[in-house]
Amino acid sequence: MAGIAVLIIALVTTTVGAAFAQAPADATLQPVLSKMGTYVAGYGEKAALIVAVEKYTQTVMFEGAPAPQQPRRLVAEFAIVKAADGSGWVGFRDVVEVDGKQLSDRRDRLVKLFTSSAITDANEVTRIANESARFNAGPVSRNFNVPTSALFFFLPEHHGRFEFTRKGTKKIDGVETWEVAFKETRVPTFIMTRAGVDVPVSGTLWVKPDDGTIVRTRLRMNNFADQMTSPIQGAPVQRPEMDPSRPQGRRAAAVPTMYWQKVESAADIEVTYKRNADVGIWLPAVMEESYSGPITLTVNPSVGRSTTRATYSDFKQFSTAGTLVVPQH
Repeated sequence: MAGIAVLIIALVTTTVGAAFAQAPADATLQPVLSKMGTYVAGYGEKAALIVAVEKYTQTVMFEGAPAPQQPRRLVAEFAIVKAADGSGWVGFRDVVEVDGKQLSDRRDRLVKLFTSSAITDANEVTRIANESARFNAGPVSRNFNVPTSALFFFLPEHHGRFEFTRKGTKKIDGVETWEVAFKETRVPTFIMTRAGVDVPVSGTLWVKPDDGTIVRTRLRMNNFADQMTSPIQGAPVQRPEMDPSRPQGRRAAAVPTMYWQKVESAADIEVTYKRNADVGIWLPAVMEESYSGPITLTVNPSVGRSTTRATYSDFKQFSTAGTLVVPQH
């Protein structure tokens, strides 16, 4: 947000070695997890490139403030494109409108980019993703708020990295699902801070037990900010003694003391999928998020909290698309 210094945090995926098999405590859950892995591995195989319209509202509240800030409203093109390394399908956002003002020459940029060649320019894709991330409002500058991010944690080869627990059943939009809690238990974790600190994720999956379709994901992470703040202490400080060497015996300036304060941060991201009859697969319908972390107002840090809601519509399928070369981190 303009005029506000936000905490910058970069999250990157890590290269993970082969996972070891880890059977869930509930033996009835294993067949469902196997179906889910097959579903994620084959997600999007019926489409070469899918592009949708994303309408994204972000609201920020400062601790102690009487009311939230004016919501930020973004309109973007959201694309799902196949990764050339076989890791699945990757989601990208290209913001085309901010608070009702259109950004020039942005319409259909993703379509042109992904259909222009057999191998997509990864540097250009990264530039667009970083460019779009700067429009996010709130206490954490984030690059992981893409609705399909959590989906690909659950490829079959990654199941051994998690502990799964069945919690019960839940009907979502008339669809019967199993509610499955997950917790990442191995290091290095999928998500890390720029400083290389592991950030284990946890959350819940809602899965159709008959075919492994993921209907909803909820992803949580805590303390992923690896920085410390050093605000000026607000308490009064002791004035120094009179200094006879100074003109007219003035006191030296009072120097406020400093202290270190650990940054606490939290993220909670929920995405609901719906089956799109035109494309023939389940696609993101709604993403709701909440974030908390420090925002510096003038010299003193304040806790900022942001809530968001994004909806996805007007999905279009393109029969020809380049494959994305995903940069290695």
